[in-house]
Amino acid sequence: MVFKTKDFADFINSNYVALKLDGNTELGRKLRNQWLVPGYPTMMFFTLEGEEIDRIVGFDGKKDTYFQLVKDYTSGKNTLKDLLSCVKSDTDNAQLNFDIASKYSDRGDDKNALIYFENVLALEPDHDSKMYLEAEYNVAESKAFNEDNPGYLQHYAQNCSNEHLKYYAYSSLTRFFRLKKDQANVIHTYEEALIGLPENASMMNSYAWYIFQNKVSDYYERGIEVAKKALKIEPEADSIWDTLGQLLFVAGYTDKAIEAMQKATDLVPDEVSYKENIKKYKASQN
Repeated sequence: MVFKTKDFADFINSNYVALKLDGNTELGRKLRNQWLVPGYPTMMFFTLEGEEIDRIVGFDGKKDTYFQLVKDYTSGKNTLKDLLSCVKSDTDNAQLNFDIASKYSDRGDDKNALIYFENVLALEPDHDSKMYLEAEYNVAESKAFNEDNPGYLQHYAQNCSNEHLKYYAYSSLTRFFRLKKDQANVIHTYEEALIGLPENASMMNSYAWYIFQNKVSDYYERGIEVAKKALKIEPEADSIWDTLGQLLFVAGYTDKAIEAMQKATDLVPDEVSYKENIKKYKASQN
């Protein structure tokens, strides 16, 4: 990881006081909610006065790019403040508007993100470009949640030809209905997603796991069917074997559940939860 390289560590220690927090601790959850941290890893930069300079959400494995971004932020370049200054004299720059929107989105500021994503839709002439399509998705998602209207995402998901963005749209839709505790529409959305994304094992696993996690007993058999289909696509995915094993067990197929969980264990021998599940399943047979 880039965080462990000497040049990166030296740079951080020379310019910042570094603090690493587990987002699942009491303090971590408090700060995560306070600063609207969208996911892990998120690296945040602050001034001595506690003002946020900027943040980096996620890590794509490109160490040099990541390090350069940290250097840029430290010198005040490419931060949200810097980009907002630049756009004042270059208002018709679609890429600049997109970058600003993305930064607001990373900060959980959907209201301002929406303004700049809509600017992108108005300024970007190529409606098939990655930037335009991502802006279009973000506008649909933002409006759906801000206006409490899933129709924006439903229309987008049904008409989107980009598989990656279609996946995210359907995932956002299921989250919308989960927050509403609307189980019928969660299931309907997953079923529709499987039609639109017939080879997406991640969506299948997400659906099967939802059925298990929420104890939708009437759909246990459907969940098992979906998980098995996902494994035909990704047979080496331990998480899907885990999902299948969990569903098989609650559905009463203990022997098959043990076999599935053993497969997950074989793929990732160090995962303690898989071994614990096998013990639990075997103990239930006594």
